[in-house]
Amino acid sequence: MKFFLFISILIFGLLETSFAKILNLENQIQIEVPSSHKFIKYNDSEMFEEFIYDIKGMKIDVFLVGPKKYVDLEKAILDGEDPTDNEYVQLIMKKLKKKNFRDEVKAGKWMVSEAKKILKKEKIDFISYVLVSNESLTKFSAKGEVNEITEMINDLQTMNNLKLKDRTKEIRHEMTKLSSNNKSIPINESMVINLNKFKIAKNNYNRLFLKSNGKLIAIFGAIKLDIILNVFIGEHENKTYAFISACFVDCSKFNSKFDKMIKPVLSTQTNVLKKKNNISANIDFIEQLEQLNNLYKSGVLTKEEFEKAKKKILN
Repeated sequence: MKFFLFISILIFGLLETSFAKILNLENQIQIEVPSSHKFIKYNDSEMFEEFIYDIKGMKIDVFLVGPKKYVDLEKAILDGEDPTDNEYVQLIMKKLKKKNFRDEVKAGKWMVSEAKKILKKEKIDFISYVLVSNESLTKFSAKGEVNEITEMINDLQTMNNLKLKDRTKEIRHEMTKLSSNNKSIPINESMVINLNKFKIAKNNYNRLFLKSNGKLIAIFGAIKLDIILNVFIGEHENKTYAFISACFVDCSKFNSKFDKMIKPVLSTQTNVLKKKNNISANIDFIEQLEQLNNLYKSGVLTKEEFEKAKKKILN
Protein backbone atom coordinates (compact mmCIF):
# COMPACT_ATOMS: atom_id res chain seq x y z
CA MET A 1 0.00 0.00 0.00
CA LYS A 2 2.89 2.36 0.61
CA PHE A 3 3.81 2.20 -3.07
CA PHE A 4 0.34 3.30 -4.16
CA LEU A 5 0.35 6.06 -1.59
CA PHE A 6 3.62 7.29 -3.06
CA ILE A 7 2.17 7.22 -6.60
CA SER A 8 -0.83 9.22 -5.40
CA ILE A 9 1.49 11.82 -3.90
CA LEU A 10 3.78 11.85 -6.90
CA ILE A 11 1.17 12.80 -9.46
CA PHE A 12 -0.87 15.27 -7.45
CA GLY A 13 -2.11 18.51 -7.65
CA LEU A 14 -1.38 20.78 -10.38
CA LEU A 15 -3.18 23.64 -12.05
CA GLU A 16 -3.29 25.37 -15.42
CA THR A 17 -1.41 24.59 -18.60
CA SER A 18 -1.09 27.97 -20.35
CA PHE A 19 2.49 29.11 -20.91
CA ALA A 20 2.74 32.56 -19.42
CA LYS A 21 6.14 33.27 -17.91
CA ILE A 22 9.87 32.83 -18.09
CA LEU A 23 11.25 31.09 -15.01
CA ASN A 24 14.81 31.98 -14.02
CA LEU A 25 16.60 29.16 -12.19
CA GLU A 26 19.11 31.04 -10.05
CA ASN A 27 20.52 32.91 -13.06
CA GLN A 28 21.74 29.64 -14.52
CA ILE A 29 18.98 28.98 -17.01
CA GLN A 30 15.70 30.47 -18.21
CA ILE A 31 12.78 28.27 -19.24
CA GLU A 32 9.28 29.01 -20.44
CA VAL A 33 6.65 27.47 -18.19
CA PRO A 34 2.94 27.70 -17.33
CA SER A 35 2.05 30.52 -14.95
CA SER A 36 1.36 28.02 -12.14
CA HIS A 37 4.90 26.61 -12.16
CA LYS A 38 7.67 27.25 -9.68
CA PHE A 39 10.94 25.52 -8.80
CA ILE A 40 13.04 24.27 -5.93
CA LYS A 41 16.71 23.35 -5.89
CA TYR A 42 17.85 20.12 -4.30
CA ASN A 43 20.64 20.70 -1.82
CA ASP A 44 23.33 18.34 -0.58
CA SER A 45 21.13 16.98 2.19
CA GLU A 46 18.34 15.85 -0.08
CA MET A 47 17.50 13.03 -2.48
CA PHE A 48 20.01 13.93 -5.22
CA GLU A 49 22.98 14.31 -2.90
CA GLU A 50 25.13 11.64 -4.54
CA PHE A 51 24.56 13.10 -8.02
CA ILE A 52 24.73 16.86 -7.48
CA TYR A 53 28.28 17.47 -6.43
CA ASP A 54 31.59 16.69 -8.05
CA ILE A 55 30.69 13.97 -10.54
CA LYS A 56 34.08 13.42 -12.19
CA GLY A 57 34.91 17.04 -11.42
CA MET A 58 31.59 18.41 -12.70
CA LYS A 59 29.44 20.37 -10.28
CA ILE A 60 25.80 19.64 -11.05
CA ASP A 61 22.82 21.59 -9.71
CA VAL A 62 19.45 19.84 -9.81
CA PHE A 63 16.11 21.64 -9.88
CA LEU A 64 12.54 20.41 -9.72
CA VAL A 65 10.16 22.47 -11.86
CA GLY A 66 6.42 21.96 -11.75
CA PRO A 67 3.05 23.31 -10.64
CA LYS A 68 3.15 25.06 -7.29
CA LYS A 69 1.03 22.49 -5.47
CA TYR A 70 3.26 19.60 -6.43
CA VAL A 71 6.52 21.44 -5.78
CA ASP A 72 5.29 22.64 -2.38
CA LEU A 73 4.25 19.08 -1.51
CA GLU A 74 7.64 17.61 -2.41
CA LYS A 75 9.44 20.41 -0.57
CA ALA A 76 7.35 19.70 2.53
CA ILE A 77 8.18 15.99 2.33
CA LEU A 78 11.89 16.78 1.93
CA ASP A 79 11.61 19.01 5.00
CA GLY A 80 10.28 16.07 6.98
CA GLU A 81 6.54 16.68 6.92
CA ASP A 82 4.13 13.74 6.81
CA PRO A 83 2.85 13.30 3.21
CA THR A 84 -0.43 11.89 4.53
CA ASP A 85 -1.28 15.42 5.71
CA ASN A 86 -1.84 16.42 2.07
CA GLU A 87 -5.52 17.18 1.39
CA TYR A 88 -5.70 14.98 -1.72
CA VAL A 89 -4.03 12.04 -0.01
CA GLN A 90 -6.42 12.38 2.91
CA LEU A 91 -9.38 12.45 0.53
CA ILE A 92 -8.29 9.27 -1.25
CA MET A 93 -7.49 7.49 2.01
CA LYS A 94 -10.90 8.44 3.40
CA LYS A 95 -12.62 7.00 0.31
CA LEU A 96 -10.37 3.94 0.41
CA LYS A 97 -11.41 3.21 3.95
CA LYS A 98 -15.07 3.26 2.95
CA LYS A 99 -14.35 0.95 0.01
CA ASN A 100 -12.89 -1.61 2.40
CA PHE A 101 -10.95 -3.50 -0.27
CA ARG A 102 -9.79 -6.98 0.64
CA ASP A 103 -7.54 -7.29 -2.43
CA GLU A 104 -4.47 -5.06 -2.39
CA VAL A 105 -4.14 -5.13 -6.19
CA LYS A 106 -7.70 -3.89 -6.64
CA ALA A 107 -7.08 -1.25 -3.99
CA GLY A 108 -3.97 -0.10 -5.81
CA LYS A 109 -5.75 0.13 -9.16
CA TRP A 110 -8.50 2.15 -7.56
CA MET A 111 -6.04 4.56 -5.94
CA VAL A 112 -4.18 5.16 -9.20
CA SER A 113 -7.49 5.69 -10.96
CA GLU A 114 -8.62 8.20 -8.33
CA ALA A 115 -5.33 10.06 -8.58
CA LYS A 116 -5.70 10.34 -12.36
CA LYS A 117 -9.25 11.64 -11.97
CA ILE A 118 -7.97 14.41 -9.72
CA LEU A 119 -5.20 15.24 -12.18
CA LYS A 120 -7.63 15.48 -15.08
CA LYS A 121 -10.07 17.56 -13.06
CA GLU A 122 -7.32 19.99 -12.07
CA LYS A 123 -5.95 20.13 -15.66
CA ILE A 124 -2.50 19.08 -14.54
CA ASP A 125 0.59 19.24 -16.71
CA PHE A 126 4.08 17.83 -16.44
CA ILE A 127 6.93 18.00 -13.95
CA SER A 128 10.59 18.36 -14.91
CA TYR A 129 13.98 17.73 -13.42
CA VAL A 130 16.56 20.19 -14.73
CA LEU A 131 20.27 19.48 -14.31
CA VAL A 132 22.85 22.21 -14.91
CA SER A 133 26.57 21.49 -15.05
CA ASN A 134 29.34 24.04 -14.77
CA GLU A 135 31.16 22.50 -17.75
CA SER A 136 30.34 21.82 -21.39
CA LEU A 137 30.27 18.30 -22.77
CA THR A 138 33.28 19.20 -24.90
CA LYS A 139 35.37 20.26 -21.91
CA PHE A 140 34.21 17.33 -19.81
CA SER A 141 35.11 14.76 -22.44
CA ALA A 142 38.47 16.40 -23.08
CA LYS A 143 39.63 16.38 -19.45
CA GLY A 144 37.63 13.53 -17.96
CA GLU A 145 39.01 10.08 -17.34
CA VAL A 146 38.86 7.85 -20.39
CA ASN A 147 35.79 5.61 -20.33
CA GLU A 148 33.01 4.56 -22.68
CA ILE A 149 31.11 7.83 -22.22
CA THR A 150 34.03 10.20 -22.85
CA GLU A 151 35.22 8.09 -25.78
CA MET A 152 31.75 8.20 -27.32
CA ILE A 153 31.42 11.97 -26.83
CA ASN A 154 34.84 12.58 -28.38
CA ASP A 155 33.91 10.36 -31.30
CA LEU A 156 30.57 12.10 -31.84
CA GLN A 157 32.25 15.52 -31.72
CA THR A 158 34.17 14.68 -34.91
CA MET A 159 31.04 13.88 -36.94
CA ASN A 160 28.77 16.05 -39.04
CA ASN A 161 25.00 15.59 -38.94
CA LEU A 162 24.94 13.05 -41.76
CA LYS A 163 27.36 10.79 -39.93
CA LEU A 164 25.62 11.46 -36.61
CA LYS A 165 22.35 10.23 -38.09
CA ASP A 166 23.93 6.87 -38.91
CA ARG A 167 25.72 6.69 -35.55
CA THR A 168 22.46 7.47 -33.74
CA LYS A 169 20.86 4.42 -35.34
CA GLU A 170 23.78 2.30 -34.16
CA ILE A 171 23.56 3.64 -30.60
CA ARG A 172 19.82 3.05 -30.50
CA HIS A 173 20.36 -0.51 -31.68
CA GLU A 174 22.96 -1.07 -28.96
CA MET A 175 20.59 0.28 -26.27
CA THR A 176 17.68 -1.90 -27.39
CA LYS A 177 19.51 -5.06 -28.42
CA LEU A 178 18.24 -7.01 -25.40
CA SER A 179 14.66 -6.55 -26.57
CA SER A 180 15.51 -7.09 -30.27
CA ASN A 181 12.82 -4.64 -31.36
CA ASN A 182 14.88 -1.42 -31.69
CA LYS A 183 12.44 0.17 -29.27
CA SER A 184 12.47 -1.22 -25.73
CA ILE A 185 15.15 -0.60 -23.12
CA PRO A 186 14.70 -2.94 -20.13
CA ILE A 187 15.47 -1.21 -16.82
CA ASN A 188 14.72 -4.18 -14.58
CA GLU A 189 12.19 -6.98 -14.35
CA SER A 190 9.29 -4.60 -13.76
CA MET A 191 10.27 -1.51 -15.77
CA VAL A 192 10.95 -0.82 -19.44
CA ILE A 193 11.34 2.33 -21.55
CA ASN A 194 9.80 2.30 -25.02
CA LEU A 195 11.65 4.78 -27.19
CA ASN A 196 9.84 6.89 -29.73
CA LYS A 197 12.13 9.64 -30.94
CA PHE A 198 15.87 9.33 -30.35
CA LYS A 199 18.16 11.84 -32.02
CA ILE A 200 21.78 12.88 -31.63
CA ALA A 201 22.81 15.85 -33.76
CA LYS A 202 24.59 19.22 -33.77
CA ASN A 203 22.87 22.59 -33.47
CA ASN A 204 23.75 25.90 -35.10
CA TYR A 205 26.60 26.32 -32.65
CA ASN A 206 27.96 23.03 -33.99
CA ARG A 207 27.36 21.62 -30.50
CA LEU A 208 26.10 18.13 -29.76
CA PHE A 209 22.67 17.50 -28.33
CA LEU A 210 20.46 14.51 -27.60
CA LYS A 211 16.68 14.70 -27.79
CA SER A 212 14.43 11.78 -27.01
CA ASN A 213 10.91 10.91 -25.98
CA GLY A 214 9.05 7.74 -25.17
CA LYS A 215 7.15 5.93 -22.46
CA LEU A 216 8.19 4.40 -19.15
CA ILE A 217 6.10 1.33 -18.40
CA ALA A 218 6.16 0.02 -14.85
CA ILE A 219 4.33 -3.18 -13.95
CA PHE A 220 3.70 -4.18 -10.33
CA GLY A 221 1.62 -7.32 -10.22
CA ALA A 222 -1.62 -6.47 -12.01
CA ILE A 223 -0.87 -2.74 -11.88
CA LYS A 224 0.46 -1.04 -15.01
CA LEU A 225 1.69 2.56 -14.96
CA ASP A 226 2.42 4.48 -18.15
CA ILE A 227 4.53 7.63 -17.80
CA ILE A 228 5.33 9.71 -20.89
CA LEU A 229 8.90 11.02 -20.92
CA ASN A 230 10.82 13.75 -22.72
CA VAL A 231 14.59 14.12 -22.43
CA PHE A 232 17.02 16.73 -23.73
CA ILE A 233 20.78 16.93 -23.11
CA GLY A 234 22.92 19.62 -24.67
CA GLU A 235 25.42 22.39 -24.08
CA HIS A 236 25.12 26.15 -24.35
CA GLU A 237 27.43 28.97 -23.28
CA ASN A 238 29.98 26.53 -21.82
CA LYS A 239 27.47 24.68 -19.65
CA THR A 240 25.71 21.35 -20.01
CA TYR A 241 21.96 21.13 -19.52
CA ALA A 242 19.71 18.11 -19.07
CA PHE A 243 15.91 18.14 -18.95
CA ILE A 244 13.94 15.09 -17.86
CA SER A 245 10.18 15.67 -17.95
CA ALA A 246 7.34 13.33 -17.08
CA CYS A 247 3.65 13.50 -17.92
CA PHE A 248 1.06 11.26 -16.27
CA VAL A 249 -2.33 12.15 -17.85
CA ASP A 250 -3.65 14.28 -20.74
CA CYS A 251 -0.32 14.09 -22.55
CA SER A 252 -1.44 14.66 -26.16
CA LYS A 253 0.38 18.03 -26.29
CA PHE A 254 3.21 17.13 -23.95
CA ASN A 255 5.91 17.06 -26.65
CA SER A 256 5.10 20.56 -27.86
CA LYS A 257 4.93 21.85 -24.27
CA PHE A 258 8.35 20.37 -23.59
CA ASP A 259 9.82 21.96 -26.73
CA LYS A 260 8.37 25.31 -25.73
CA MET A 261 9.79 25.01 -22.22
CA ILE A 262 13.37 24.44 -23.38
CA LYS A 263 13.27 26.94 -26.25
CA PRO A 264 14.84 29.85 -24.30
CA VAL A 265 17.97 27.88 -23.42
CA LEU A 266 18.24 26.60 -26.98
CA SER A 267 18.09 30.08 -28.46
CA THR A 268 21.10 30.80 -30.65
CA GLN A 269 20.00 34.17 -31.97
CA THR A 270 23.19 36.09 -31.31
CA ASN A 271 25.49 33.46 -32.76
CA VAL A 272 23.14 32.63 -35.61
CA LEU A 273 22.98 36.24 -36.72
CA LYS A 274 26.72 36.25 -37.00
CA LYS A 275 26.66 33.06 -39.05
CA LYS A 276 23.70 33.57 -41.34
CA ASN A 277 25.72 34.98 -44.23
CA ASN A 278 28.80 32.92 -43.47
CA ILE A 279 27.78 29.31 -42.93
CA SER A 280 30.77 27.28 -41.90
CA ALA A 281 32.81 25.97 -44.78
CA ASN A 282 33.90 23.07 -42.64
CA ILE A 283 30.63 21.18 -43.04
CA ASP A 284 29.64 19.33 -46.14
CA PHE A 285 27.33 20.48 -48.90
CA ILE A 286 24.14 18.79 -47.68
CA GLU A 287 24.66 19.91 -44.09
CA GLN A 288 25.00 23.53 -45.28
CA LEU A 289 21.58 23.28 -46.90
CA GLU A 290 20.13 21.66 -43.77
CA GLN A 291 21.56 24.40 -41.57
CA LEU A 292 20.33 27.11 -43.92
CA ASN A 293 16.82 25.64 -43.87
CA ASN A 294 16.85 25.61 -40.06
CA LEU A 295 17.80 29.29 -40.01
CA TYR A 296 14.93 30.10 -42.36
CA LYS A 297 12.38 28.07 -40.36
CA SER A 298 13.49 29.71 -37.11
CA GLY A 299 12.82 33.18 -38.57
CA VAL A 300 16.43 34.37 -38.53
CA LEU A 301 16.54 34.56 -42.34
CA THR A 302 13.92 36.20 -44.52
CA LYS A 303 12.68 34.32 -47.58
CA GLU A 304 14.76 36.59 -49.80
CA GLU A 305 17.91 36.00 -47.72
CA PHE A 306 17.21 32.27 -47.70
CA GLU A 307 16.84 32.04 -51.48
CA LYS A 308 19.96 34.14 -52.02
CA ALA A 309 22.07 32.03 -49.65
CA LYS A 310 20.70 28.78 -51.11
CA LYS A 311 21.59 29.90 -54.61
CA LYS A 312 25.09 30.74 -53.46
CA ILE A 313 25.54 27.25 -51.97
CA LEU A 314 24.11 25.50 -55.03
CA ASN A 315 26.42 27.46 -57.28
